[in-house]
Amino acid sequence: MWDDPQRLDRLSLWLLIATGVFAGVVLTRHLTERLLPLREVTVLGARQADTRQAVPAVVRSLRGGFFTLDLEAVRQRFEGLPWVRTATVRRIWPDRLTVELSEHVPVAAWNGRQMLDVNGVLFPVRPWAGLPRIHAPEGSQRLVARRLAEFQALLAPAGWRIDALQLSPRGAWRLTVEAPADGGDVAAPARVRLELGRERLIERIRRFVAFYPSAAARLGRLTEIDLRYPNGFAARLQKPEDNGQRTGRNGLRTEERGRRMARQLHLFTLESQTI
Repeated sequence: MWDDPQRLDRLSLWLLIATGVFAGVVLTRHLTERLLPLREVTVLGARQADTRQAVPAVVRSLRGGFFTLDLEAVRQRFEGLPWVRTATVRRIWPDRLTVELSEHVPVAAWNGRQMLDVNGVLFPVRPWAGLPRIHAPEGSQRLVARRLAEFQALLAPAGWRIDALQLSPRGAWRLTVEAPADGGDVAAPARVRLELGRERLIERIRRFVAFYPSAAARLGRLTEIDLRYPNGFAARLQKPEDNGQRTGRNGLRTEERGRRMARQLHLFTLESQTI
């Protein structure tokens, strides 16, 4: 090859052409960025304070002109922010860029480490106080988000709020609900634990909402309710055996009755509505 003048001439020509093309691309990019720079970047949809604080730094990091800016890289950069679910990036002639953000809407705290949004997507933000606390196997977040919305739709009209939800590895559901803040028609302590089991979940919650007030009125302060019975539920309550002090037959004063809490199980049947 090196002793073939014609091949060397052709190789030199191709190298010259490649160098010219590369130089043309670099020059064109440089001229484009100088003649058509981005003068305005508009970011819409940044509602969370953390997102609003992070946006200026992301905008300052953008490199390129109107035609040379990599829109896919911009999208990925914004979607890397913790609260951002999706980002849509558009050019607007002649010198503007618009970024529309869609942020996560949190519905629960997930295993004490992350947030769960309405679509069943986890995002790496420290959970807020006051959100329902979810403890469930990893990978079940979409199912849990759907069930959580269904349960809230049934409980909220009666004034109940879900404080915690547990899903066991075997698929059994347990809720901890908070009673209405104003007392309402429900005589209840601050929280009641509901055992729902693995099936007929909606039916069991409807049963709880419909029959809890009469059960609480007869039994008093309910703390746990097992709804896995086919035609009723079992209720546990805590109450003192005796509110005061008493002297026994041997003349010794005893405070045990005033201190101890007796856990009692009552079966509430729907057919007879008796306990």
